[in-house]
Amino acid sequence: MSKKKQIEKNLELSNKLALYLMDNPQELNKVPSGVEYIIFSASDKKLNDENQTVLDSLLKKGEKVVKAIQTKDKSRPWDLNVLSV
Repeated sequence: MSKKKQIEKNLELSNKLALYLMDNPQELNKVPSGVEYIIFSASDKKLNDENQTVLDSLLKKGEKVVKAIQTKDKSRPWDLNVLSV
Protein backbone atom coordinates (compact mmCIF):
# COMPACT_ATOMS: atom_id res chain seq x y z
CA MET A 1 0.00 0.00 0.00
CA SER A 2 1.35 3.41 -0.89
CA LYS A 3 1.94 5.97 1.86
CA LYS A 4 -0.57 8.26 0.15
CA LYS A 5 -3.28 5.58 0.27
CA GLN A 6 -2.43 4.77 3.90
CA ILE A 7 -2.73 8.44 4.83
CA GLU A 8 -6.04 8.82 2.98
CA LYS A 9 -7.52 5.78 4.71
CA ASN A 10 -6.22 6.88 8.11
CA LEU A 11 -7.69 10.35 7.65
CA GLU A 12 -11.08 8.86 6.83
CA LEU A 13 -10.96 6.62 9.90
CA SER A 14 -9.66 9.49 12.06
CA ASN A 15 -12.67 11.55 11.06
CA LYS A 16 -15.01 8.71 12.07
CA LEU A 17 -13.20 8.31 15.39
CA ALA A 18 -13.33 12.07 16.06
CA LEU A 19 -17.09 12.14 15.42
CA TYR A 20 -17.55 9.19 17.76
CA LEU A 21 -15.49 10.87 20.50
CA MET A 22 -17.44 14.12 20.13
CA ASP A 23 -20.68 12.18 20.59
CA ASN A 24 -19.20 10.11 23.44
CA PRO A 25 -16.88 12.41 25.42
CA GLN A 26 -16.88 10.01 28.36
CA GLU A 27 -14.59 7.78 26.31
CA LEU A 28 -11.89 10.44 26.53
CA ASN A 29 -11.92 10.13 30.33
CA LYS A 30 -10.50 6.62 29.92
CA VAL A 31 -7.50 7.87 27.94
CA PRO A 32 -4.53 9.75 29.42
CA SER A 33 -3.47 13.00 27.78
CA GLY A 34 -0.48 13.12 25.48
CA VAL A 35 -1.04 9.77 23.78
CA GLU A 36 -0.72 8.87 20.12
CA TYR A 37 -3.78 7.32 18.47
CA ILE A 38 -3.21 4.53 15.96
CA ILE A 39 -6.37 3.52 14.17
CA PHE A 40 -7.31 0.02 13.04
CA SER A 41 -10.02 -0.72 10.52
CA ALA A 42 -12.79 -3.24 11.05
CA SER A 43 -12.15 -4.65 7.57
CA ASP A 44 -8.87 -3.48 5.99
CA LYS A 45 -6.12 -5.96 6.87
CA LYS A 46 -3.46 -4.25 4.73
CA LEU A 47 -4.04 -0.93 6.47
CA ASN A 48 -4.01 -2.65 9.85
CA ASP A 49 -0.69 -4.32 9.05
CA GLU A 50 0.83 -0.95 8.11
CA ASN A 51 -0.58 0.72 11.21
CA GLN A 52 0.67 -2.10 13.44
CA THR A 53 4.20 -1.33 12.22
CA VAL A 54 3.72 2.31 13.25
CA LEU A 55 2.30 1.26 16.61
CA ASP A 56 5.22 -1.10 17.29
CA SER A 57 7.69 1.66 16.43
CA LEU A 58 6.05 4.10 18.83
CA LEU A 59 6.01 1.53 21.63
CA LYS A 60 9.72 0.81 21.06
CA LYS A 61 10.36 4.52 21.61
CA GLY A 62 8.48 4.35 24.91
CA GLU A 63 5.47 6.32 23.69
CA LYS A 64 2.01 5.82 25.16
CA VAL A 65 -0.34 4.75 22.41
CA VAL A 66 -4.07 4.25 22.08
CA LYS A 67 -4.94 1.42 19.74
CA ALA A 68 -8.30 2.57 18.38
CA ILE A 69 -10.01 -0.43 16.82
CA GLN A 70 -13.06 0.11 14.65
CA THR A 71 -15.67 -2.55 15.35
CA LYS A 72 -18.68 -3.77 13.42
CA ASP A 73 -20.89 -3.21 16.48
CA LYS A 74 -23.05 -0.15 15.78
CA SER A 75 -23.74 0.37 19.49
CA ARG A 76 -19.98 0.53 20.22
CA PRO A 77 -18.17 1.34 16.96
CA TRP A 78 -14.74 1.87 18.57
CA ASP A 79 -12.67 -0.03 21.12
CA LEU A 80 -9.92 2.10 22.69
CA ASN A 81 -6.95 0.33 24.27
CA VAL A 82 -4.16 2.27 26.02
CA LEU A 83 -0.78 0.62 25.44
CA SER A 84 2.65 1.37 26.85
CA VAL A 85 5.93 -0.47 27.33
